[in-house]
Amino acid sequence: MSSITEEIALAAFAEVFGGQPSAIGRAPGRVELLGNHTDYNGGLVLAAAIDRWTVVVGRAVPGQDSRVFSANFGELETFEIDSIAPGHPSESWARYVRGVTWIMNQWVGPLASGFEVALTGDVPIGAGLSSSASLQAAFAMFLIGADLTSRPGEFAEKSESHRLELAHALRRSENEYVGVASGLLDQFSTLFGKAGHAIVLDCRTLEHEILSLGNPPPAIVVCDSKTSRRLADGQYNRRRAECERVVEHFQNKKPEQNIRQLRDITLDELRDEWSTLDPVGRLRARHVLTENDRVTAGAAALRSGDLIRFGSLMSASHVSSRDDFENSSPALDALFEAAEESPGFLGGKLSGAGWAGCTVNLVRTDDAESFAESLRSGYARRTGLVPDVHICHAAAGATSFSLTNRQGERN
Repeated sequence: MSSITEEIALAAFAEVFGGQPSAIGRAPGRVELLGNHTDYNGGLVLAAAIDRWTVVVGRAVPGQDSRVFSANFGELETFEIDSIAPGHPSESWARYVRGVTWIMNQWVGPLASGFEVALTGDVPIGAGLSSSASLQAAFAMFLIGADLTSRPGEFAEKSESHRLELAHALRRSENEYVGVASGLLDQFSTLFGKAGHAIVLDCRTLEHEILSLGNPPPAIVVCDSKTSRRLADGQYNRRRAECERVVEHFQNKKPEQNIRQLRDITLDELRDEWSTLDPVGRLRARHVLTENDRVTAGAAALRSGDLIRFGSLMSASHVSSRDDFENSSPALDALFEAAEESPGFLGGKLSGAGWAGCTVNLVRTDDAESFAESLRSGYARRTGLVPDVHICHAAAGATSFSLTNRQGERN
């Protein structure tokens, strides 16, 4: 983790609240390498946590009052932890903090007290790198590290089952409190990441496998188009509804089958019903079903150490997102085209929900700097904009520990 990010959070805490915090929580951003919009369709995803972080430092205070300061925005939010409920009108970053507080009260019982918190992060916001899940996980880890929950010992044991419970709880927070109908990918990735590795996740069974990206692993180069979108503006939920309508078609057509999600439909069945399906929905479904196949093939490529094959699948994923799911944009396509021309490029695609934000690229480690320089030039030539380029690496998942005893990391 960047020590600079931690230092900023500690300095902000001292300036706003005075004294010393007692605990820290931190969580990485994530990139989706394969599996675009497959998670809520019961499908397969291949992702990696990256070394861009949200850091939360704070301490417990008596009573129910809580104060949370964002160093990124220079804003202080206050609320009472026992009076939070879904439907809060705020559209700011603080709704994620409130939502985690709410879900922790629901999940593990009332928090032990209020708190004072300062947070900051270097995960680009609104860029498809899951800054929101990073914030959720870092704040939840702070609550655990500060012993504000009734179950801190369970997380100290680093149990996968408890981390999985937490991932589900954080997704509920985003679904029910924030109002974004997301799947489990973001929370799972930020909690289960491993340095130098990717994670393949079956979003239905929650079976997962940690796969090496090689030795040395390639750089994960994230390219920010300098265009922004918001998940809650309706596009994400609209795509989800389009997928669900295709499922409803097959449920009516084949009531004898137990069809719950697009995962339960084969490509052959989709082709057989192509002419009777909604022209938009059938394209969305084709993307999801072929994307599941790309995840399966990508996992096999990683197991055999074939990064060339894996990269080609990433690029095919971008084409499918662009043409069938229609969640790319001129800016993202320009980044993709500039990357294809750049040295060390193994493969790349749009990241996250799409429509704006970032692309993610696998790049040979020795070529990462020259790749970044070439991509900046190529994108500027196409759009007149200079992208932000982040040379990242696959990172470990969220952690928490006491600042009064930094030798003993809790998670």
